[in-house]
Amino acid sequence: EALDELATRAGLPVGRPPRPGWWPAAVLAQASMTILQVVGGLWLVGQIIGFMAPNLGVPVLLMVAGIIGGPLVEWSCRLAARGPARRYGLDAERRLREAAAGCGRARVLDPLAAELLRYREVREQYGRVTGAGIGAG
Repeated sequence: EALDELATRAGLPVGRPPRPGWWPAAVLAQASMTILQVVGGLWLVGQIIGFMAPNLGVPVLLMVAGIIGGPLVEWSCRLAARGPARRYGLDAERRLREAAAGCGRARVLDPLAAELLRYREVREQYGRVTGAGIGAG
């Protein structure tokens, strides 16, 4: 129970990890890819219903750019976030290990060391008592 309590306190820092500086640019790029797809689709619909002159090249190119660009932006963001995420995870693991070691020391090792010290003192006293009794007899 004590370890669970320490894990909840020491596991993760308060709040969310900070967003990297490139995050707004990535959001803008992803939104641009979506807008390209929507504009291309509306352009094609306008051509189908006869509102615009038929020309498949530009709207299809816009849609393809958005369809291909969206996953490319996502892939590049994943690559860019991998290093900081790894560092954040390693830091959280280090904090958890330190908390577990401290809990183990306080709950197991320190009481065990105190008990072994008392045991050694009793053995020394027993040796003195029995050694004195044998020598006198």
